[in-house]
Amino acid sequence: MRTIGMRLEEIYRTAIEMGIEADPRSREDVQKVLDAAKKDYEELEGRKREIFDEDNLWNPYADSRILVDGGERDISSVMVGVDITPGEVVLADRLRERGKVDAIIGHHPQGKASSNFYEVMHMQEDMYQELGIGITVAEGIFAPRIGEVMRAVHPRNYNQSVDACRLLDMPFMCVHSPADNHVQGFLENLFEEKGPEKVKDLIEVLEEVPEFDIATRENSGPKVFVGDKERRVGKIVVKMTGGTSGPKEAYENLSKAGVGTVVCMHIPENHIEEAKKNHINVVVSGHMASDSLGINLIMDRIEENGVEIVPCSGYIRVKRS
Repeated sequence: MRTIGMRLEEIYRTAIEMGIEADPRSREDVQKVLDAAKKDYEELEGRKREIFDEDNLWNPYADSRILVDGGERDISSVMVGVDITPGEVVLADRLRERGKVDAIIGHHPQGKASSNFYEVMHMQEDMYQELGIGITVAEGIFAPRIGEVMRAVHPRNYNQSVDACRLLDMPFMCVHSPADNHVQGFLENLFEEKGPEKVKDLIEVLEEVPEFDIATRENSGPKVFVGDKERRVGKIVVKMTGGTSGPKEAYENLSKAGVGTVVCMHIPENHIEEAKKNHINVVVSGHMASDSLGINLIMDRIEENGVEIVPCSGYIRVKRS
């Protein structure tokens, strides 16, 4: 007999609180974001107040939401994937017929969490300030990039998978920045502990992590995109959270701040020339492996509460508890 686990709302709130715990910003800075949302809400009237997303009052991550509510249903098993398409929704429904799945959790934003996920990119401005880059400089170089991402996501068919879940009455949520926050902190702590000297040492440290080891065996592990394995790493910056890739202009400012190596999940082509120009090594850790690490650190907590995790769609399940 399957055990009773958690309601979807409980899973959602647990994931958000874990995201705040792992946020690269201080809890005080996160609270400022929530306070600003509360102030905006209190000043609204009429229709604008009616349509305000009240999750913003306690959830600082626009890219993480319940998309199809599970109500009071107990969730004892969830299918978890990096990308959820209608194909994964149909798969989950087939597994539900066999008594194996009660709900879906996706990583990458869908529905209303997709159409304005660019809002979480402001987190990167604070991260750059921590590196010694002036906040006005950070805001200045991020503004055009955030606008670019907004224009790119606006025409997307953002509700495709959400509609499929509604038609099948399948509870569905997505958890993006909270998971990315966890992989950010995990790798920062790992590099601080191991202290790799050269780029090749950094890659060896990454490949000791099970998710990256598995990805390496599947030819999608960490790779040097800019620089050389024999070069020294210098000051390491981990870039795993904050929505998506920032502006290419960041590399000049990172170089001035003394950064020698950037470790990221993925990198746009136009960033590579900028990194070369500014003599910064770039190690791409691997998208699926990095996302899987962050998801795992949250799903371990969910599993402890009696919820079975069924991995799919690029998600590499590794248990740590």
